[in-house]
Amino acid sequence: MIEGFASPWGSRVEIFTRLSSTSRYLFAEAVKGAPAGLVAVAEEQTAGYGRRGRQWHSPAGLNLYFSVLLRPELDYAQVPQLSLVAVAALWRALDAEGVAGLTVKWPNDLYLGGCKLAGIIAEMQPGGRGPEFVVLGIGLNVNTGIDDFPPELRGTATSLFHSCGRRFDRARLLAALLEQLAACEKIFYRQGLGGELAGLINANFYLGGREVVLVSGDRRQRGRARGIDDRGRLLLDYGDGRQEAFAAGEAWLEKQSLPLIGDNIFQGSLTSWRGGKISACSRRRETDNG
Repeated sequence: MIEGFASPWGSRVEIFTRLSSTSRYLFAEAVKGAPAGLVAVAEEQTAGYGRRGRQWHSPAGLNLYFSVLLRPELDYAQVPQLSLVAVAALWRALDAEGVAGLTVKWPNDLYLGGCKLAGIIAEMQPGGRGPEFVVLGIGLNVNTGIDDFPPELRGTATSLFHSCGRRFDRARLLAALLEQLAACEKIFYRQGLGGELAGLINANFYLGGREVVLVSGDRRQRGRARGIDDRGRLLLDYGDGRQEAFAAGEAWLEKQSLPLIGDNIFQGSLTSWRGGKISACSRRRETDNG
């Protein structure tokens, strides 16, 4: 079992054998005034979730499920960019571990070998001119074997163990991930998403140069993905001289089938609002690992 330690932000890393969700726990602690940099890690989640409330498959003792509390001085338009900051941090940490072939899938996933390796969800509490706090929830498939995934995820999800053929020390990996997250957060506050972070993402962009279908709100567009701009927006080239930037939505390769879009599924933001009209926790039972 992973043991607790000090976080790079000077707060603490709390380890739990089991939680319903690390993000739900941290959100409640944040409301009570917990400091920025508090990290919650669970060996197992009984109700882990990703975007649109989809279930995150969270078996015990195999992977990393953790959330980080931030209290950034940002306006609301900048908050969704934190998901891409976190993806860039994961990429850097795993690249340093010798993991090759990592790619970033807009807006909040890390892929390996064409399959989903990690996902991020950002939730915020609205404040005055900006968020009172942000909780970043991160799920990384570390030592899961292919048979540990539900049948519906096999072929779309992967793990470090499955792709690299070796097991990883989760405690050491967690420490490295948090160090990179703190470093990338500082870069973001200093430079924004442009420059170094956008350069990393665009150089390793899963959708880059490929024909995609994008769903954003009630719009469904087809075009060629060109990467992200300095605001984290997906650049879509229509092939007729027109290009459009999308701040929110979900994109798939055109050859892939699109999931059904229900009336009760929120598609319009990379960030979920807690305490407002939009909740990250729907009752859908889709799995989000893949």
